[in-house]
Amino acid sequence: MKNKNLPAKENLIRYLPVMVFIYCVCQPLMDVATFWQEQLHTSNALTVVLRMGLLCGSVLVGFILSDRKRYYYLMGLVLGGFLAGHIWSCVQAGYDQPFGDLSNMVRIYLLPLTTLCFCTFLRQNGRVVRAIRDGMLVNLGIIIVVMILSRLTGTDPYTYPNKELGVRGWFYFANTQSAIMAMIVPVAIGWALIRWEKQIVPVVVVSALSMGALFALGTRLAFISFVAAGLGMAVCLVLIDRRRWRQSVAIGLVTVAFAVMLPVSPMVRNQKAVAGNFDIKQSVFDEAAAVPEGASEEQSREALADAYQLFLPGLISRFGEERTLQAYNYSEDVDVVGSQRLMRLTFCELLLEDSPESAKWFGMSRSRMSEKAVHTDVLTGETKEQVTWYDPENDFHAIFYLCGGVGLVMMLIFIGFFAARALRAMFMDFKHQFTVDFAALSIGACCAVAHCYFTASILRFNSASVYLAMILAALWYLSRRERSAKRMRIS
Repeated sequence: MKNKNLPAKENLIRYLPVMVFIYCVCQPLMDVATFWQEQLHTSNALTVVLRMGLLCGSVLVGFILSDRKRYYYLMGLVLGGFLAGHIWSCVQAGYDQPFGDLSNMVRIYLLPLTTLCFCTFLRQNGRVVRAIRDGMLVNLGIIIVVMILSRLTGTDPYTYPNKELGVRGWFYFANTQSAIMAMIVPVAIGWALIRWEKQIVPVVVVSALSMGALFALGTRLAFISFVAAGLGMAVCLVLIDRRRWRQSVAIGLVTVAFAVMLPVSPMVRNQKAVAGNFDIKQSVFDEAAAVPEGASEEQSREALADAYQLFLPGLISRFGEERTLQAYNYSEDVDVVGSQRLMRLTFCELLLEDSPESAKWFGMSRSRMSEKAVHTDVLTGETKEQVTWYDPENDFHAIFYLCGGVGLVMMLIFIGFFAARALRAMFMDFKHQFTVDFAALSIGACCAVAHCYFTASILRFNSASVYLAMILAALWYLSRRERSAKRMRIS
């Protein structure tokens, strides 16, 4: 029976690069489909089924092809054991929406599962690393075309819709799109450097298109990412081969050209608008918190609570006036009280205080991170009742509150394993290890971790985590390949 299955397995291995390339190129197409489903108010069941099908299919293929199935059993045991602890913790606090919570956990699990599968693919067929690189390059082209088409057709939703700034294209979340592009751009520049080893113009064109897309998107992390990708690749190229200094200078000049346009960038224009809005919000806050001269301490506290009600109605509705005021240390600074990021973190921290001790270890259900309250738009005065979600705006905080300390440590160890492996390989044999591909993937990984730290854009969004999975697996393969080659040379 084993011999009969051998040809089928060999054919599967042979076609792995094509399968991975198709898998990669499907990602932006599904993102565009999800956007239009949302715009047309239709069900997103098709794209959800496709994503889950790709996940289950890749896990199945990886398991079939793996000659070290113990790693799959071990990951299943670890993730299954943690999920049991998470469910136990949620049940103690009241498990209102288990299906929604479990689907959220599956999205978090996609990163380690997909990474393991890609490691198997690369172990079986080294050409998969080229398929990953080529797939990401095609994806960048698709993204740029979509951004241009959305602007030409007047259907661009903008990165900052209320100010009509930034070109987002037909993609749902600007921060997630920023993370995806930040991971792809250094890989695209690296591809150009490999494809045109002695030419400057093609490298400049690819660099300009790549960085220009991030510049046009307009988020702060997008701006930082193209600077990191451009200058990082320029410096790494000189370290790899000093004879290619002209290409390095060219990439650096493209980066500087976009950087000097900072004053007219969508990012800076948005920041100026936000600063102006904060001045208005501060005056509204001061007016609501004002008390007549000689007012008692109790009157001052009540007036301050009224001002907080304008900015933090969900927290006051859930936790009461006194706890909310104490959590903010009775601040009267709108930069503090009006911060969306701090509001979400404060809500989750107070929610954790009200949860069983197990929540600190295994997390809380996301369904508890919402509150229905009457909200007032401070700028327009419009009042309406709505449900607000308070899950944190950065991935590592979100993983802590959703998965607890155990979940966060597991995620950090998982990502740290690949980082430590790559660093070790580089230090052990810098000359052979530090290639253009290796440098590009490393910069992409660093940009991804930065997005994880500052935004909720990767670890809980499968459209982005799949790119990080491919990058981590490719770094693992390049490190393993070079070490194996070195052992062969020594022997």
